[in-house]
Amino acid sequence: MSDHEEKIISLRIFMPEELKNEFKAVCARQGANMSEVVVKFVKKYVTEYGIFPYSADRPSEPQPTDSQPPTAEPAAAKGKRGKASKGAS
Repeated sequence: MSDHEEKIISLRIFMPEELKNEFKAVCARQGANMSEVVVKFVKKYVTEYGIFPYSADRPSEPQPTDSQPPTAEPAAAKGKRGKASKGAS
């Protein structure tokens, strides 16, 4: 396998049969392969919600090194939680 080839794996998912049948029909009407449509969705999802942009299609591009900082809990929420637990004791 060369540096730019990806290992292809299978992914088993569970969904209602009716949804699968409808998905298959929509893909057929569009002349699309179900696997290709799922892969496009997963790439988009990872790009949108992942820490780093998906880059398997662009293996020569450098990856960002900055990670997103954790979301801080507002101070007001911390104070309310603290007061509630003091009153419950």
